[in-house]
Amino acid sequence: MAPSLASLKQGVLRPRDAAAFYTQPRHRFRYWEEEGVLLQVAHGYYALIPEAARGTDWRPDVEALALALGQADYGRNEVALMHLSAARIHGAIPRALAVAVVAVPRRRPALETTYGRIVFVKRDVASLKRIRVDTELASGWATSLEQTTLDLARRPDLIAGLSKVARDASCSLFPRCSEQKLNLLVQEQRMGAALVRVKEWIADA
Repeated sequence: MAPSLASLKQGVLRPRDAAAFYTQPRHRFRYWEEEGVLLQVAHGYYALIPEAARGTDWRPDVEALALALGQADYGRNEVALMHLSAARIHGAIPRALAVAVVAVPRRRPALETTYGRIVFVKRDVASLKRIRVDTELASGWATSLEQTTLDLARRPDLIAGLSKVARDASCSLFPRCSEQKLNLLVQEQRMGAALVRVKEWIADA
């Protein structure tokens, strides 16, 4: 792989990221795509194919893609997988979804990629309770068990057609949560209604 691409240390790259190395980065990116080094995932975005997967039919998980793409636009510490995507990270949703949810610092329309839809939610990422995660494209943040449980209960209908998936995931995560951490979130982020909701869901099950 070109040392210039490796030096960027990003799982998703944009041609403008390589402007310091190439006078025509878009043309160069197309070359690296033909060489099996980059994979175009959306207009202006390319995934850096892991070296072990070169020459295969590798395709990125949508959660890994969402995290790496968010980092490309906003920085490593300014984004976090949340809601359904964090539930996937925590093992509460076993099947792959065609959509990923990522917290970012600014409002932004959803992005359709070749490998799934990425939904951006404006959040103060620094205020979220987070854990470190490693994906095939990026290392970064995902919301904690407790944050994810309450986020799902607060907005189960965030993704159209997946409200039951969100509800079931919230109920699945709840027994694994720390009561102390849940109560702290209720105080800090005014999520009392979400906590009541998930408890009602479990009682009605």
